Amino acid sequence: MQQTVRKFQDELPLIGHAGQLAVDPLGFLERQRTAEPLVALRLVGRKCFLVNNAEAAMEVLVSQQERFDKGGPFMEAARQLVGNGVITCNAEDHRVQRPVMKPAFHRSRVAGYADVMRECVVEATSSWRAGQALDVGAAMYRLAALVVAQTLVSAPAGKQAAEAMARALPQLLRGLLRRMLLPAEWIHRVPTPANRRFDQARARLDKAIGEVIAQYRHQEEDDGQDLLSQIIAGDQGSGRRPDDAEVHDQVMSVLAAGVETTASLLSWTFQLLARHPEIEHRLWEELDGALSDRPVTFDDLPSLPYTKRLLTEVLRLYPPAWLLSRIVVEPTEVCGHLLPQGADVLISPYALQRNPEVFPDPGRLEPDRWLPERLTPGQRQSFLAFGAGRRRCMGEFFGMTEATLALATIARTWQMRPAEPRPVRPLPRFLLVPAERHLLLHQRTPQGGQR
Repeated sequence: MQQTVRKFQDELPLIGHAGQLAVDPLGFLERQRTAEPLVALRLVGRKCFLVNNAEAAMEVLVSQQERFDKGGPFMEAARQLVGNGVITCNAEDHRVQRPVMKPAFHRSRVAGYADVMRECVVEATSSWRAGQALDVGAAMYRLAALVVAQTLVSAPAGKQAAEAMARALPQLLRGLLRRMLLPAEWIHRVPTPANRRFDQARARLDKAIGEVIAQYRHQEEDDGQDLLSQIIAGDQGSGRRPDDAEVHDQVMSVLAAGVETTASLLSWTFQLLARHPEIEHRLWEELDGALSDRPVTFDDLPSLPYTKRLLTEVLRLYPPAWLLSRIVVEPTEVCGHLLPQGADVLISPYALQRNPEVFPDPGRLEPDRWLPERLTPGQRQSFLAFGAGRRRCMGEFFGMTEATLALATIARTWQMRPAEPRPVRPLPRFLLVPAERHLLLHQRTPQGGQR
Protein backbone atom coordinates (compact mmCIF):
# COMPACT_ATOMS: atom_id res chain seq x y z
CA MET A 1 0.00 0.00 0.00
CA GLN A 2 1.31 3.42 -0.93
CA GLN A 3 2.11 5.78 1.93
CA THR A 4 2.13 9.57 2.17
CA VAL A 5 5.56 11.15 2.48
CA ARG A 6 5.92 13.11 5.72
CA LYS A 7 6.38 16.84 5.16
CA PHE A 8 9.10 18.57 7.12
CA GLN A 9 7.69 21.54 8.98
CA ASP A 10 9.04 25.06 9.63
CA GLU A 11 9.30 26.09 6.01
CA LEU A 12 9.53 29.82 5.31
CA PRO A 13 7.59 31.82 2.71
CA LEU A 14 9.17 31.84 -0.76
CA ILE A 15 12.38 29.99 0.13
CA GLY A 16 10.84 27.02 1.97
CA HIS A 17 13.57 25.01 3.74
CA ALA A 18 16.46 26.56 1.78
CA GLY A 19 17.20 28.93 4.66
CA GLN A 20 17.74 26.09 7.14
CA LEU A 21 19.87 24.24 4.62
CA ALA A 22 21.96 27.36 4.06
CA VAL A 23 22.54 28.02 7.78
CA ASP A 24 23.36 24.45 8.89
CA PRO A 25 23.10 22.04 5.96
CA LEU A 26 24.81 19.06 7.61
CA GLY A 27 22.88 19.37 10.85
CA PHE A 28 19.62 19.86 8.96
CA LEU A 29 20.18 16.70 6.89
CA GLU A 30 21.05 14.62 9.95
CA ARG A 31 17.98 15.85 11.82
CA GLN A 32 15.75 14.47 9.06
CA ARG A 33 17.01 10.94 9.58
CA THR A 34 13.95 9.30 11.09
CA ALA A 35 12.16 6.00 10.77
CA GLU A 36 10.55 7.19 7.54
CA PRO A 37 12.53 6.47 4.36
CA LEU A 38 11.58 9.80 2.73
CA VAL A 39 10.73 13.31 3.87
CA ALA A 40 9.25 16.06 1.69
CA LEU A 41 11.00 19.44 1.50
CA ARG A 42 10.54 22.63 -0.51
CA LEU A 43 13.42 24.67 -1.90
CA VAL A 44 12.35 28.02 -3.38
CA GLY A 45 9.15 26.57 -4.78
CA ARG A 46 10.65 23.23 -5.87
CA LYS A 47 9.31 20.09 -4.25
CA CYS A 48 12.07 17.74 -3.10
CA PHE A 49 12.14 14.35 -1.45
CA LEU A 50 15.03 13.69 0.92
CA VAL A 51 16.10 10.02 1.15
CA ASN A 52 16.61 8.98 4.77
CA ASN A 53 17.84 5.40 4.64
CA ALA A 54 20.12 3.18 2.57
CA GLU A 55 17.32 0.95 1.27
CA ALA A 56 15.59 3.91 -0.38
CA ALA A 57 18.94 5.22 -1.66
CA MET A 58 19.68 1.88 -3.34
CA GLU A 59 16.28 1.93 -5.05
CA VAL A 60 17.01 5.38 -6.49
CA LEU A 61 20.66 4.78 -7.42
CA VAL A 62 20.68 1.08 -8.36
CA SER A 63 17.57 -1.09 -8.58
CA GLN A 64 15.34 1.59 -10.17
CA GLN A 65 18.03 3.83 -11.60
CA GLU A 66 16.36 3.87 -15.04
CA ARG A 67 13.49 5.83 -13.47
CA PHE A 68 15.80 8.56 -12.15
CA ASP A 69 18.28 10.80 -13.93
CA LYS A 70 20.99 13.25 -12.99
CA GLY A 71 19.16 16.43 -12.14
CA GLY A 72 17.76 18.49 -9.31
CA PRO A 73 19.30 21.57 -7.68
CA PHE A 74 22.64 19.91 -6.91
CA MET A 75 23.31 18.74 -10.46
CA GLU A 76 21.94 21.92 -12.01
CA ALA A 77 24.42 23.89 -9.90
CA ALA A 78 27.22 21.53 -10.88
CA ARG A 79 26.48 22.03 -14.57
CA GLN A 80 27.22 25.70 -14.12
CA LEU A 81 30.80 24.69 -13.37
CA VAL A 82 31.50 21.58 -15.45
CA GLY A 83 28.84 21.83 -18.14
CA ASN A 84 27.48 18.61 -19.61
CA GLY A 85 30.49 16.44 -18.85
CA VAL A 86 30.47 12.81 -17.77
CA ILE A 87 29.84 13.73 -14.13
CA THR A 88 26.73 15.82 -14.71
CA CYS A 89 25.25 14.70 -18.05
CA ASN A 90 21.93 12.91 -18.35
CA ALA A 91 21.64 9.15 -18.80
CA GLU A 92 21.41 9.29 -22.59
CA ASP A 93 24.60 11.36 -22.95
CA HIS A 94 26.33 9.24 -20.31
CA ARG A 95 25.94 6.13 -22.45
CA VAL A 96 27.94 7.92 -25.17
CA GLN A 97 30.52 9.62 -22.94
CA ARG A 98 31.41 6.85 -20.52
CA PRO A 99 33.08 4.50 -23.06
CA VAL A 100 35.35 7.36 -24.16
CA MET A 101 36.40 8.25 -20.61
CA LYS A 102 36.58 4.83 -18.96
CA PRO A 103 39.81 3.43 -20.53
CA ALA A 104 41.92 6.18 -18.93
CA PHE A 105 40.86 4.90 -15.50
CA HIS A 106 41.47 1.20 -16.17
CA ARG A 107 43.58 -0.53 -13.53
CA SER A 108 46.46 -1.09 -15.95
CA ARG A 109 46.51 2.59 -16.93
CA VAL A 110 46.39 3.71 -13.30
CA ALA A 111 49.28 1.38 -12.51
CA GLY A 112 51.26 3.21 -15.15
CA TYR A 113 50.45 6.54 -13.50
CA ALA A 114 51.60 5.43 -10.03
CA ASP A 115 55.27 6.40 -10.27
CA VAL A 116 54.31 9.80 -11.69
CA MET A 117 51.84 10.27 -8.82
CA ARG A 118 54.53 9.55 -6.24
CA GLU A 119 56.98 11.89 -7.97
CA CYS A 120 54.33 14.61 -7.87
CA VAL A 121 54.01 14.11 -4.11
CA VAL A 122 57.77 14.46 -3.69
CA GLU A 123 57.78 17.62 -5.81
CA ALA A 124 54.80 19.15 -4.03
CA THR A 125 56.33 18.56 -0.57
CA SER A 126 59.94 19.46 -1.44
CA SER A 127 59.63 22.95 0.03
CA TRP A 128 58.19 21.80 3.38
CA ARG A 129 60.32 22.56 6.44
CA ALA A 130 60.20 21.33 10.04
CA GLY A 131 58.40 23.82 12.26
CA GLN A 132 56.42 25.25 9.34
CA ALA A 133 52.72 26.04 9.84
CA LEU A 134 51.27 24.37 6.74
CA ASP A 135 48.04 25.39 5.07
CA VAL A 136 47.11 21.76 4.43
CA GLY A 137 44.12 22.48 2.23
CA ALA A 138 46.12 24.67 -0.14
CA ALA A 139 48.99 22.17 -0.15
CA MET A 140 46.71 19.28 -1.08
CA TYR A 141 45.11 21.37 -3.83
CA ARG A 142 48.54 21.99 -5.34
CA LEU A 143 49.42 18.32 -5.08
CA ALA A 144 46.19 17.09 -6.67
CA ALA A 145 46.45 19.69 -9.44
CA LEU A 146 49.99 18.58 -10.19
CA VAL A 147 48.94 14.92 -10.45
CA VAL A 148 46.11 15.74 -12.85
CA ALA A 149 48.43 17.89 -14.93
CA GLN A 150 51.01 15.11 -15.19
CA THR A 151 48.65 12.22 -15.88
CA LEU A 152 45.21 13.01 -17.26
CA VAL A 153 45.96 16.31 -19.01
CA SER A 154 49.70 16.24 -19.56
CA ALA A 155 50.36 18.98 -22.14
CA PRO A 156 52.12 22.11 -20.75
CA ALA A 157 48.89 24.10 -20.91
CA GLY A 158 47.24 21.33 -18.87
CA LYS A 159 49.37 22.21 -15.88
CA GLN A 160 48.35 25.85 -16.20
CA ALA A 161 44.69 24.86 -16.38
CA ALA A 162 45.00 22.64 -13.29
CA GLU A 163 46.66 25.47 -11.40
CA ALA A 164 43.94 27.85 -12.56
CA MET A 165 41.33 25.38 -11.33
CA ALA A 166 43.03 25.15 -7.92
CA ARG A 167 43.00 28.94 -7.61
CA ALA A 168 39.44 29.39 -8.87
CA LEU A 169 37.73 26.47 -7.13
CA PRO A 170 37.20 28.01 -3.66
CA GLN A 171 35.32 30.96 -5.15
CA LEU A 172 33.42 28.76 -7.60
CA LEU A 173 32.40 26.27 -4.94
CA ARG A 174 31.05 28.96 -2.63
CA GLY A 175 28.96 30.24 -5.53
CA LEU A 176 27.76 26.77 -6.47
CA LEU A 177 26.54 26.10 -2.93
CA ARG A 178 24.41 29.25 -3.10
CA ARG A 179 23.02 28.12 -6.45
CA MET A 180 22.24 24.67 -5.08
CA LEU A 181 20.42 25.90 -1.98
CA LEU A 182 18.64 28.74 -3.80
CA PRO A 183 17.69 27.16 -7.15
CA ALA A 184 16.19 30.31 -8.66
CA GLU A 185 18.24 31.46 -11.62
CA TRP A 186 17.26 35.16 -11.41
CA ILE A 187 18.84 35.47 -7.95
CA HIS A 188 22.26 34.61 -9.36
CA ARG A 189 21.99 37.01 -12.29
CA VAL A 190 21.77 40.02 -9.96
CA PRO A 191 25.19 41.77 -10.15
CA THR A 192 26.09 41.37 -6.48
CA PRO A 193 29.78 41.23 -5.47
CA ALA A 194 29.48 37.46 -4.86
CA ASN A 195 27.90 36.82 -8.26
CA ARG A 196 30.53 38.97 -9.99
CA ARG A 197 33.35 37.08 -8.26
CA PHE A 198 31.82 33.79 -9.37
CA ASP A 199 31.49 34.93 -12.98
CA GLN A 200 35.05 36.29 -13.06
CA ALA A 201 36.52 33.07 -11.63
CA ARG A 202 34.59 31.00 -14.16
CA ALA A 203 35.77 33.22 -17.03
CA ARG A 204 39.43 32.83 -15.99
CA LEU A 205 39.03 29.07 -15.83
CA ASP A 206 37.24 28.89 -19.20
CA LYS A 207 40.13 30.82 -20.76
CA ALA A 208 42.69 28.36 -19.33
CA ILE A 209 40.69 25.36 -20.57
CA GLY A 210 40.42 26.92 -24.03
CA GLU A 211 44.20 27.22 -24.18
CA VAL A 212 44.58 23.53 -23.30
CA ILE A 213 42.19 22.46 -26.05
CA ALA A 214 43.88 24.70 -28.63
CA GLN A 215 47.28 23.24 -27.78
CA TYR A 216 46.00 19.69 -28.20
CA ARG A 217 44.22 20.52 -31.44
CA HIS A 218 47.44 21.89 -32.93
CA GLN A 219 49.78 19.11 -31.84
CA GLU A 220 51.48 17.57 -34.85
CA GLU A 221 51.85 14.24 -33.11
CA ASP A 222 49.69 12.78 -30.43
CA ASP A 223 50.70 9.66 -28.53
CA GLY A 224 47.21 9.33 -27.07
CA GLN A 225 48.53 8.45 -23.64
CA ASP A 226 46.51 10.85 -21.54
CA LEU A 227 42.78 11.24 -21.10
CA LEU A 228 42.41 14.47 -23.03
CA SER A 229 44.04 12.93 -26.09
CA GLN A 230 41.47 10.14 -25.99
CA ILE A 231 38.59 12.58 -25.61
CA ILE A 232 39.71 14.66 -28.59
CA ALA A 233 40.25 11.51 -30.68
CA GLY A 234 36.57 10.70 -30.15
CA ASP A 235 34.75 7.44 -30.75
CA GLN A 236 36.93 5.26 -32.97
CA GLY A 237 33.97 3.10 -33.91
CA SER A 238 31.74 5.85 -35.29
CA GLY A 239 34.51 8.25 -36.23
CA ARG A 240 32.73 11.07 -34.39
CA ARG A 241 35.02 13.71 -32.92
CA PRO A 242 33.72 16.06 -30.21
CA ASP A 243 33.67 19.80 -30.76
CA ASP A 244 35.50 22.23 -28.47
CA ALA A 245 32.46 22.79 -26.25
CA GLU A 246 32.14 19.05 -25.55
CA VAL A 247 35.87 18.72 -24.86
CA HIS A 248 35.70 21.74 -22.54
CA ASP A 249 33.01 20.09 -20.42
CA GLN A 250 34.99 16.86 -20.10
CA VAL A 251 38.18 18.69 -19.11
CA MET A 252 36.21 20.58 -16.49
CA SER A 253 34.82 17.28 -15.17
CA VAL A 254 38.31 15.75 -14.93
CA LEU A 255 39.76 18.79 -13.20
CA ALA A 256 36.86 19.19 -10.77
CA ALA A 257 36.86 15.51 -9.80
CA GLY A 258 40.61 14.99 -9.95
CA VAL A 259 41.59 18.08 -7.98
CA GLU A 260 38.82 18.88 -5.53
CA THR A 261 37.81 15.40 -4.36
CA THR A 262 41.35 14.09 -3.81
CA ALA A 263 42.43 17.34 -2.13
CA SER A 264 39.43 17.11 0.20
CA LEU A 265 40.15 13.48 1.15
CA LEU A 266 43.85 14.14 1.87
CA SER A 267 43.13 17.37 3.76
CA TRP A 268 40.66 15.60 6.03
CA THR A 269 43.00 12.66 6.53
CA PHE A 270 45.90 14.79 7.75
CA GLN A 271 43.64 16.94 9.92
CA LEU A 272 42.28 13.81 11.61
CA LEU A 273 45.67 12.11 11.96
CA ALA A 274 46.98 15.23 13.67
CA ARG A 275 44.28 14.78 16.31
CA HIS A 276 44.45 10.98 16.64
CA PRO A 277 48.05 10.00 17.45
CA GLU A 278 47.07 6.41 18.25
CA ILE A 279 45.82 5.93 14.69
CA GLU A 280 48.85 7.74 13.31
CA HIS A 281 51.16 5.29 15.13
CA ARG A 282 49.32 2.30 13.67
CA LEU A 283 49.69 3.85 10.24
CA TRP A 284 53.43 4.32 10.82
CA GLU A 285 53.81 0.71 11.94
CA GLU A 286 52.23 -0.53 8.73
CA LEU A 287 54.17 1.81 6.44
CA ASP A 288 57.52 1.23 8.10
CA GLY A 289 57.01 -2.53 8.19
CA ALA A 290 55.84 -2.86 4.59
CA LEU A 291 58.19 -0.37 2.97
CA SER A 292 61.31 -0.26 5.16
CA ASP A 293 63.37 2.60 3.71
CA ARG A 294 62.26 2.48 0.06
CA PRO A 295 59.62 4.53 -1.79
CA VAL A 296 56.09 3.18 -2.02
CA THR A 297 55.08 1.64 -5.36
CA PHE A 298 51.84 0.49 -6.96
CA ASP A 299 52.73 -3.12 -6.12
CA ASP A 300 52.84 -2.20 -2.41
CA LEU A 301 49.17 -1.24 -2.24
CA PRO A 302 47.89 -4.73 -1.28
CA SER A 303 50.36 -4.67 1.63
CA LEU A 304 48.79 -1.51 3.09
CA PRO A 305 45.33 -2.63 4.31
CA TYR A 306 45.26 -0.32 7.34
CA THR A 307 46.10 2.65 5.12
CA LYS A 308 43.15 1.77 2.87
CA ARG A 309 40.83 1.31 5.86
CA LEU A 310 41.88 4.69 7.21
CA LEU A 311 41.10 6.45 3.92
CA THR A 312 37.75 4.62 3.69
CA GLU A 313 36.86 5.71 7.20
CA VAL A 314 37.75 9.33 6.43
CA LEU A 315 35.50 9.13 3.37
CA ARG A 316 32.72 7.78 5.58
CA LEU A 317 33.02 10.67 8.02
CA TYR A 318 33.57 13.40 5.45
CA PRO A 319 32.49 12.33 1.94
CA PRO A 320 33.45 15.06 -0.57
CA ALA A 321 30.10 14.58 -2.37
CA TRP A 322 27.98 15.19 0.74
CA LEU A 323 24.74 15.62 -1.21
CA LEU A 324 23.53 13.92 -4.41
CA SER A 325 20.45 14.81 -6.42
CA ARG A 326 18.30 13.09 -9.00
CA ILE A 327 15.12 13.91 -10.87
CA VAL A 328 12.17 11.51 -11.23
CA VAL A 329 11.79 10.53 -14.90
CA GLU A 330 8.42 8.80 -14.48
CA PRO A 331 6.11 8.25 -11.50
CA THR A 332 7.97 5.79 -9.28
CA GLU A 333 7.32 4.05 -6.00
CA VAL A 334 10.22 4.06 -3.51
CA CYS A 335 9.81 2.11 -0.28
CA GLY A 336 6.05 2.32 -0.65
CA HIS A 337 5.96 6.06 -1.41
CA LEU A 338 4.90 7.34 -4.84
CA LEU A 339 7.18 10.05 -6.26
CA PRO A 340 5.71 12.19 -9.06
CA GLN A 341 7.43 12.75 -12.38
CA GLY A 342 9.72 15.79 -12.36
CA ALA A 343 10.24 15.83 -8.59
CA ASP A 344 13.74 16.30 -7.18
CA VAL A 345 15.29 13.60 -4.98
CA LEU A 346 18.11 14.40 -2.55
CA ILE A 347 20.45 11.80 -1.04
CA SER A 348 23.03 12.75 1.59
CA PRO A 349 25.96 10.32 1.86
CA TYR A 350 27.10 12.38 4.87
CA ALA A 351 23.88 11.70 6.80
CA LEU A 352 23.53 8.06 5.72
CA GLN A 353 27.15 7.27 6.57
CA ARG A 354 26.62 8.61 10.10
CA ASN A 355 23.54 6.52 10.88
CA PRO A 356 24.19 5.12 14.40
CA GLU A 357 22.09 2.04 13.63
CA VAL A 358 24.58 1.09 10.91
CA PHE A 359 27.79 2.66 12.23
CA PRO A 360 27.95 2.52 16.05
CA ASP A 361 29.49 5.67 17.57
CA PRO A 362 29.27 7.23 14.10
CA GLY A 363 31.33 10.35 14.83
CA ARG A 364 34.36 8.34 15.92
CA LEU A 365 37.32 7.76 13.58
CA GLU A 366 37.62 3.95 13.61
CA PRO A 367 39.40 2.43 10.57
CA ASP A 368 38.95 -1.11 11.90
CA ARG A 369 35.20 -0.94 11.39
CA TRP A 370 36.16 -1.79 7.77
CA LEU A 371 37.95 -5.04 8.68
CA PRO A 372 36.50 -7.84 6.49
CA GLU A 373 35.20 -9.73 9.51
CA ARG A 374 33.41 -6.62 10.84
CA LEU A 375 31.98 -5.39 7.55
CA THR A 376 28.19 -5.71 7.43
CA PRO A 377 25.75 -5.57 4.49
CA GLY A 378 24.34 -2.40 6.03
CA GLN A 379 27.74 -0.73 5.94
CA ARG A 380 28.27 -1.69 2.30
CA GLN A 381 24.84 -0.38 1.35
CA SER A 382 25.16 2.87 3.31
CA PHE A 383 28.65 3.81 2.07
CA LEU A 384 27.96 6.14 -0.86
CA ALA A 385 31.13 8.23 -0.99
CA PHE A 386 31.62 7.17 -4.65
CA GLY A 387 27.94 6.97 -5.50
CA ALA A 388 26.32 3.74 -6.71
CA GLY A 389 24.92 2.11 -9.82
CA ARG A 390 25.97 3.03 -13.34
CA ARG A 391 26.81 6.56 -12.21
CA ARG A 392 29.30 5.34 -9.60
CA CYS A 393 32.51 7.36 -9.90
CA MET A 394 34.68 5.81 -12.62
CA GLY A 395 37.74 7.55 -11.17
CA GLU A 396 37.40 5.74 -7.82
CA PHE A 397 40.44 3.50 -8.33
CA PHE A 398 42.51 6.39 -9.70
CA GLY A 399 41.63 8.61 -6.73
CA MET A 400 42.20 5.95 -4.09
CA THR A 401 45.52 4.97 -5.64
CA GLU A 402 46.64 8.60 -5.67
CA ALA A 403 45.47 9.16 -2.09
CA THR A 404 47.18 5.99 -0.82
CA LEU A 405 50.49 6.83 -2.50
CA ALA A 406 50.33 10.40 -1.22
CA LEU A 407 49.44 9.40 2.34
CA ALA A 408 52.15 6.73 2.46
CA THR A 409 54.82 9.04 1.05
CA ILE A 410 54.00 12.01 3.28
CA ALA A 411 53.23 10.18 6.53
CA ARG A 412 56.56 8.30 6.47
CA THR A 413 58.46 11.59 6.50
CA TRP A 414 56.17 14.08 8.20
CA GLN A 415 54.18 14.22 11.40
CA MET A 416 51.56 16.96 11.67
CA ARG A 417 50.04 18.55 14.73
CA PRO A 418 47.36 21.25 15.10
CA ALA A 419 48.71 24.79 15.15
CA GLU A 420 45.77 25.79 17.37
CA PRO A 421 43.61 23.80 19.81
CA ARG A 422 40.24 24.45 18.17
CA PRO A 423 38.68 21.41 16.46
CA VAL A 424 38.48 21.39 12.69
CA ARG A 425 34.95 21.81 11.36
CA PRO A 426 33.41 20.72 8.07
CA LEU A 427 32.70 23.40 5.50
CA PRO A 428 29.88 22.29 3.19
CA ARG A 429 30.39 23.93 -0.16
CA PHE A 430 29.72 22.18 -3.43
CA LEU A 431 31.97 19.48 -1.96
CA LEU A 432 32.71 18.95 1.75
CA VAL A 433 36.07 20.40 2.80
CA PRO A 434 37.66 21.17 6.18
CA ALA A 435 37.58 24.77 7.33
CA GLU A 436 41.07 26.23 7.08
CA ARG A 437 43.27 25.02 9.92
CA HIS A 438 47.07 25.10 9.68
CA LEU A 439 49.10 22.12 10.88
CA LEU A 440 52.64 22.25 12.27
CA LEU A 441 55.19 20.06 10.47
CA HIS A 442 57.60 17.78 12.34
CA GLN A 443 60.01 15.56 10.48
CA ARG A 444 60.25 11.89 11.31
CA THR A 445 62.41 8.98 10.23
CA PRO A 446 60.81 5.78 8.89
CA GLN A 447 61.25 2.82 11.29
CA GLY A 448 61.95 5.28 14.10
CA GLY A 449 60.15 7.99 15.96
CA GLN A 450 60.24 11.69 15.42
CA ARG A 451 63.64 13.34 14.89
